[in-house]
This record gives sequence, C-alpha cells and structure tokens, in this order.
Amino acid sequence: MHDNQGALHVTVRHSMTGRIRLSFEKPFPNPEVLRMEPGVLRMEWNPRICSMLLLYDPSFLTEFDLLRQVCGQYAAQVETALIHVRHEEEEGYTLSSSGLMALVAIGADGLANAFALPVTSVTKWLSVISTLAAVVDHGWEELNQKGSFDPEVMSIVYLLNSVSKGNNTLQASAIAWILTFGRHLIPKDPRETEWMTTRHGNRVTLTPIAIPSSRSYARKLLQSGLDAMTRQRGKGLNILQG
Repeated sequence: MHDNQGALHVTVRHSMTGRIRLSFEKPFPNPEVLRMEPGVLRMEWNPRICSMLLLYDPSFLTEFDLLRQVCGQYAAQVETALIHVRHEEEEGYTLSSSGLMALVAIGADGLANAFALPVTSVTKWLSVISTLAAVVDHGWEELNQKGSFDPEVMSIVYLLNSVSKGNNTLQASAIAWILTFGRHLIPKDPRETEWMTTRHGNRVTLTPIAIPSSRSYARKLLQSGLDAMTRQRGKGLNILQG
C-alpha cells in the first residue's frame, strides 16, 4: 500500500453482494451517521478493533458507491487529505499449519500407494482425517475473520461421501484439499483505491486516484524496454540505409 504522509487507510476485510466488513486505521468518531445513508440496511461498529459491518441493498447502490459514502463520512470526521482503500481479501494466501500437515499426509499416502508399502492402511486414514481437520479449521478461521465461509469448504461433504462409499480415499483427499486451498494459493494483486478529499464547507468531495498494481507497473517497464530496443534498432537500420 502507498503510505503517503497524512493518508488514512480503510481495509476491506471481506465483501460479498449486500455485505461488507471494513476496518479503519483510526476510530470513526460518529459511525451512526451511516445508518441514515440511502441503501444502508444495517451497521455494526466495533470500537475496540475499529471494525465495521455493513449490510446494504445492492439493487440501490454498488459496493463502490457504498465505499465512497463511508469514506466521505470518515474523511469529513477525521479531516484527512487522502484515504487509501485496500481489498485485503484478494491478497496472497498463507497456508495454515493444518493445511500443510494434510498436504504432507496426502503426499505420504501417495508414496505408500505408489510403492505398495505395508503402511497404506495407516496413511489412508491419516490423509483422510488430516484433510477433514484442515477443511474444518479453514472454515472456522474464515467464519471468525469474515463472518462467513466460502463454498469450497463444502468439499468436506464430498470427502465424507467418498469414504462412506469406499471410493479411492487418496483421490478424494487430494480433490478435497485442492478444492479448499487451491484457489487461495493463486497470487493476486490486491485492489487499491486512493481517494483525494476536498472540503466544501461541511461537505467532502472524494476524487479517486488510480494506483497501478505491481504487475501492471512491471508490464509497463517491459513494454518501455521493448519500445526503446525497437527505436534503437530502427535508428541502426536508418544509418545503414543512409
């Protein structure tokens, strides 16, 4: 995140249609004003951790419009020139210890089956139990952090169903693990928006400033280098032709 001097930060911890959870760098002096904003159905403020849960009508306003309303009220009360909004739920994911242990157990079961080792009866249940524990732990962690869990946690139903039917437990454990943790291991650039605030009496106007991601910046550098090489090559051809 760009830490400009004097900027305050708002982090989107979790968002889904009609629901968003935010955290603020500094306390929100009077969050109750947000209850009066058009389209806001419910607001819960936790002053201890500076966290806010908002339920809104998606048919009335978009998430972007809601963030603009919230940041406008926040900027008016804390008097800041810049506000950074970061969508944390799109950051890279760190594999939990239970997820890592399940992956090791699945790998051990795969090796035991590949070499027909006599411990397959042990590694089979080790991979199943550790995968079940990892999926439950992952769902519980998401429930505590976001207030809900993602649909891939339901892979536990597939795993239990496969075990009860006597299907290939190694394959079932591996699929359940991939369904639960695979999406989170794909690196993503978190979305960021920088808002410049302008005060007009009691009103605050927010102007979004585009922030290029690290990947787009790298692509621009690469493109600039290729363009420079092309120009140099063109100059060399012109000299030869002259």
